[in-house]
Amino acid sequence: MAVVAVVLVAGCGTGNARNSLANAGCQTPGVSPTTVKAGLLFPNSGPAAPQFADFRAGVDARFGLANSHGGVNGRTLAYDWADDTSNPATNLSAATSLVENSQDFAVIESSNVSSGSAAYLHNNGIPVVGSGAEAAWSQNDNMFTWSKYLTDGPALSTWGSFARNRGGRKAAVLRIAFSESSAIFAQKMTESLKAAGIDVVYTDQISVTGTDPAAIATKIKNSGADVLTGGLTVDAFARIASAASQARVPLKVTMSPSGYDQNILNMYGPQLAGTYLFVNVAPFEQHLPTHQTFIDAMAAYAPQTQPPTRQIALTGWISADMFLRGLQEAGPCPTRQSFITKLHDVHDYTADGLVAPPVDLSKYRDVARCFTFLQINSTGTAFEVQQPAPYCGG
Repeated sequence: MAVVAVVLVAGCGTGNARNSLANAGCQTPGVSPTTVKAGLLFPNSGPAAPQFADFRAGVDARFGLANSHGGVNGRTLAYDWADDTSNPATNLSAATSLVENSQDFAVIESSNVSSGSAAYLHNNGIPVVGSGAEAAWSQNDNMFTWSKYLTDGPALSTWGSFARNRGGRKAAVLRIAFSESSAIFAQKMTESLKAAGIDVVYTDQISVTGTDPAAIATKIKNSGADVLTGGLTVDAFARIASAASQARVPLKVTMSPSGYDQNILNMYGPQLAGTYLFVNVAPFEQHLPTHQTFIDAMAAYAPQTQPPTRQIALTGWISADMFLRGLQEAGPCPTRQSFITKLHDVHDYTADGLVAPPVDLSKYRDVARCFTFLQINSTGTAFEVQQPAPYCGG
């Protein structure tokens, strides 16, 4: 596990000197008179690493922008980072090291195996902010996210309602073999489709290396399915969708949980033409002022990420922004408990308009019910926002 401390921009001047004196009495781990240090946790290696490659760049951009304006309460922002290798056991050991060895104040996390450390971080009262890809984010009151859509309760109806409104009546739901997160997502998608009156007529497990896409496409066609979805990686989904198109499967809806990235269009655009995606952020196609702020900050503090308009980089930005909001709410001498308590008092979090509709952070058990759906155009070259945006379900 690599752990590297990074202080992005240091403040200076008499104002910061006064703040440093005022902050000198704070004794919370990770909080010094001049700096607040978080632990950054994500898969930098392992099977899920490509999906999270630009998360750190988004954090760099948001911290860099904040530090250029003096940080939070006179403290600049820094982080240590750790690789969980897409493995739950490593996720736990990495989180433990960030908390106990690096003495980080909180954890900023985006991972497909965050459940590995969830109980440890909760039991030790460590604030966690990030993208909520697992049910653990709705089970622990120390974990904050704007993107929670998997819980232990009933699945939301949004996905199924959208598919039915687009003409879907019978569905094929696929998942990646030996992936717990993929299996959970596929199950929730199945429940959502059934709640909307769509029959799930074919399910299957896809090997990331050995599955024949043409054989799967034939099975989908024979099942009579007109909806294709599931918890697949982008490359696996692209192979299956392309094979289904070549087999002339009469699909009315193909819907992927991931793929909103210009690089995805560059790699798989023609194979994914017509595919619907869903996001719980304002897409770049809406050209909001806050998007330009993000793009400018990426150019200044993470110029290696090109193009900057990548969903996982935006996820890193919002995760870091939520961490900043928690620090602001916790006051000039933050503790981990005051961070958690005060962030629960935020009922309208939007990350300056990037999260829509606003999220009530006091309701950590609630699932997200609104998404903006996009469709990859017929040539596979652009994303088209579907109306209404956002689209909400029960």
